[in-house]
Amino acid sequence: MKRWHWAVVGLAALASLLAVPALFIDLPGAGSPAGGRSANAAIAGQLAALGDENTSFWVQNIGADAGRFMVDYYDDAGVRVTRETIPDVPAGASVAFHQDSQESLPHGFSGSAVVTSDQSVRAVVLKQIQKGDGLLSAGGDDGVTRGYSKIYLPLIYSHYGPDGGWNTRLILQNVSSGSTACVRMIYRDEEGKVALVEPGAGGQLVPQCSEGGVLLAAGSVLERDQAEMAGSLPGNFRGSLLVELVASNQESLVSTQILAAAVDIYHSQRTSFATYKGLGWSPTEGTGDLSTRVHLPFVQKNFGLGGGWNTRFFVTAVDPAQPANLTVVYCCDSRLSGAGGSLERKLTVSIWGAVDVAQEAGLPDGFDGAVSIASDEAVGVVATREWTLGGIDTFTAYTGVPQGEASNGVWVPLMYRDFGYKGPDGSARGWNSWLRIQVADGGSASVKVTYHGSKLVGGEASFSEVVTGVKSFDQRDDPLLPAEFEGAAVIVSDRPVAVVAGVFSDAYQGDTDAVYGGFGPDVLVNPPGALFTMSLSQGWTHACYVGVQQPVDSALADVLDDILAVYRLRPDQGYDRWFAGRPELSTLTSLNANDALLILTGASATWVQELPDAPTSSVTLTQGWNSVCYAGQTKGVELATAGIVGQFSVLYSLGASQSWKRYAPGRPDVSTIIVIDQNSALLVLKSTPGSATWPFQP
Repeated sequence: MKRWHWAVVGLAALASLLAVPALFIDLPGAGSPAGGRSANAAIAGQLAALGDENTSFWVQNIGADAGRFMVDYYDDAGVRVTRETIPDVPAGASVAFHQDSQESLPHGFSGSAVVTSDQSVRAVVLKQIQKGDGLLSAGGDDGVTRGYSKIYLPLIYSHYGPDGGWNTRLILQNVSSGSTACVRMIYRDEEGKVALVEPGAGGQLVPQCSEGGVLLAAGSVLERDQAEMAGSLPGNFRGSLLVELVASNQESLVSTQILAAAVDIYHSQRTSFATYKGLGWSPTEGTGDLSTRVHLPFVQKNFGLGGGWNTRFFVTAVDPAQPANLTVVYCCDSRLSGAGGSLERKLTVSIWGAVDVAQEAGLPDGFDGAVSIASDEAVGVVATREWTLGGIDTFTAYTGVPQGEASNGVWVPLMYRDFGYKGPDGSARGWNSWLRIQVADGGSASVKVTYHGSKLVGGEASFSEVVTGVKSFDQRDDPLLPAEFEGAAVIVSDRPVAVVAGVFSDAYQGDTDAVYGGFGPDVLVNPPGALFTMSLSQGWTHACYVGVQQPVDSALADVLDDILAVYRLRPDQGYDRWFAGRPELSTLTSLNANDALLILTGASATWVQELPDAPTSSVTLTQGWNSVCYAGQTKGVELATAGIVGQFSVLYSLGASQSWKRYAPGRPDVSTIIVIDQNSALLVLKSTPGSATWPFQP
């Protein structure tokens, strides 16, 4: 049996929960052996008629320690079908879940999945449509872990183009475990005018949705194929879609709802196929996947042999009543006269806008660069790439990288070199991948790329490179990687970078290309008064105590039976110590808020503490070693330590495996810490005389 691996990714994990909408197993198309299963064919609508559809997804452990992945599969009604568990996934590594080989899922399955883990995770959801005769279409979408009241889809088609062949399919999942959702869908045309609202005015209200809206049960999936909406949407439709929550009989639960959305783009007469994720937004917080600064690392104009590769990007504004004024900067091409080989353009988007890079007169033919968009209002962006001269079906899409995802640490869940099926005569190279790294501010960055995979000696291999503006890295030609490599990558940079990646295969005909984004770290805030849970490993743990001042026995009451010794480093480089049952040897009698402790346990244990009403705002460092608790928000290590730049030479973090990770400023080649989590304990070597204050920015 051939094994396909396809790729396109997106957002994933708020620490432990990941939604994976739209999973399929041998979903039949017209003329397939299972074509008589009309219920399944109807779910996929027009898209299923293109061929048999299957999915896979990859989950990457972006935490500091080995993780346990648990996957729950749900049918389209929200009923759990089966569970799959993978233990001990190394930090940085990925695991593939292939639905066509999951024996507990029935043939014709159409549904979704939720991934939970004890580590932060990121995911790539991969789709393939096999038409027969070696034809393949590849694409994919992203998972999400936090709820948004609005989801923006900047590109929607219905019978669009000269032949009416371009269409899209919306897949919307309510990931909430117990609450229903009432959703409204607003379609707008190219001029920003409302073309359709679902449900329409005057229709019968669903009892659970007293204020209107389409009912979406907990865990269920709603699909809308725009090819089947010819009577509702105008002909030759191109525009956008906004999905928003509306009040329901469970209004108090709205803030806990998690909506995951994806859009498939396809051509009904060709194998062209791509997917992008819905862009979430929280109006009350003013946060989400939209941003006032967005990066597009992969942009081309009349590029390649014959000049056929071109990019378009589509912009939607967060507020239809407030136009967005954009500054679009193309880089980095020495033929352009602007700084660093750049070209700047100004435009205003009232509600929706499209930019065809091939029509940009100021760009030379053969342009292969990047775009950065600055806006006075938050915007969402989707880019597409295709061969515009005809004869090649390759079509890809990816969402623009918001500034919040541009980071000093980026995770990429899927990498290939010469992997898998080699074609009917065995002469093809199979699946390969590439990385595209854009320096967010347009300058130069020192970048370290670490591959993770079981075929690598020690499980990983790294190289370092200087990236100026934007640069591509092709795994097909990378001598660090063996043939049949499949794995993941972690990118560490001394300046924030935006990353997209892609996979392709020469073993099939059709559209085998897919593009997906790299992921920045989680940004988590523990609210005051919440419970802080710390896992203590058997052996040594470097842990933070966040409670009020009290005797050691009281502070450690939950885990007292498992603790053998506690040490606290003093400014004079000596240690206060506490030994279980040995008061005559103990010099540590009480613990203070924000103490960093080295704890020795005879068995693993869970230490639960209550967070203070007001977190510590800073800590004082003295020359030499300092054992401190970092109380700021979870951030990339460079951002977290920005307040003490030049004051320290190295910091260390002790992992659950009893191994130390380190960060040395300006040395990505030796640094293994990418992110500093809130309330984590660190050893910091202050290399300058005197004391310094490390402020913890909110």
